[in-house]
Amino acid sequence: MTVALPPQLKAAVALMRLQEIVLFVLVTTLLGANVGGARPGVQLMIVLMANLLAVAFAFMINDVEDAPDDALTSAKATRNPVSAGRLSPRAGYVASFAVALGGLALYAALGGWPLALGGLCLGLGVLYSWRRVRLKAIPVADLLSHALMLAALQFLCAYTAFRPGGWTWLAPCLFVAAISMYGQLFNQLRDLDGDRQAGVHHTVARTGRRAAHVLMVALLAGAAALLALAVWQGSIPLWAIGLGAGGLGAGLIMLVIPARRAHLSGPVLDTHVLFHVPALSWTVVVLLAWLAVSTLAH
Repeated sequence: MTVALPPQLKAAVALMRLQEIVLFVLVTTLLGANVGGARPGVQLMIVLMANLLAVAFAFMINDVEDAPDDALTSAKATRNPVSAGRLSPRAGYVASFAVALGGLALYAALGGWPLALGGLCLGLGVLYSWRRVRLKAIPVADLLSHALMLAALQFLCAYTAFRPGGWTWLAPCLFVAAISMYGQLFNQLRDLDGDRQAGVHHTVARTGRRAAHVLMVALLAGAAALLALAVWQGSIPLWAIGLGAGGLGAGLIMLVIPARRAHLSGPVLDTHVLFHVPALSWTVVVLLAWLAVSTLAH
C-alpha cells in the first residue's frame, strides 16, 4: 500500500533533491571514513546522515533563493518546487532550516571536529546562495565554496569522526575538492546562458568557455596527481584504485562510446551526464568493498 504525502510535504521533499545528492554524498563520506579507518556501525550511519542533510540543506536553500532566477528557464522552473508554485518561499525556508537543524544535531552527536566542520558546512550553505552574499556569483569564491561545502568538508567530517588527527587526509581531500571544482565548472558551462540572463557573474561567465575547458583539464590532471600521491602515501589502497578504474573503463566502453557512435549523446557535455550516475554508483561499490576488506582484516 502506498501512502500519499500532502502536497506541501511532497514539494518539501522534492526540494531536497535526494535523487541528485545521495550518490555523491556516499562517495565523499565513505572515502573520508575509509581513509580515517572507519568500521561499520552507528557512528558511520550518523556521519552519513549528517552529511546527507547538510548537502540537502545547501540544495534546498539554493533553490529557495534562486526561485526568481529559475523561473526564467523552463527546465529549472519546472524542477524547482518554489519556482513552480508548489511550495511558498516561506515554507521553503522553514523546510530548509529544519533539515539544517537535523544535520547539526547529528554532527553534535559526533562532537569535536565533526561538529565544527559540519557547522562550517551548513554556514557555507547559507552564504553560497543568500543574495546578500551569494558566493556562487563571485568568481573563484564560487569554486572554492562549492568544493568545501559539497566535497572537502563532507570528507573531513567523516574522516575526523574516526581519526581526529594525522595528515593522511590531505591528498584524498584535495582530490575530492578538485573533482568538485571540475563539476562546478561543468554546471556553470551548462547553465551559462540562463545565468547570464539572471545576472549571475560566476567564474565561467568571467573567463569564457575556452578558459573554463582549460581549467577543467588542469583540475582533472591535478586530481589524478593527488590520487597517485594518496596511493603512494598509503591513504588509499592500490587495489581499490585498480578495481575502480577497471569498472569505470568498462562503463566507458559499454555506455559512452556506443552512444557517441550512434549519435545519441549529442554534444560532448551530454556524455558526462550519460556516464555520471554509473560512475558514482561503481565508486560507491568500490568504497563499500574497501570498508568490508578493512573490517575483515581487523
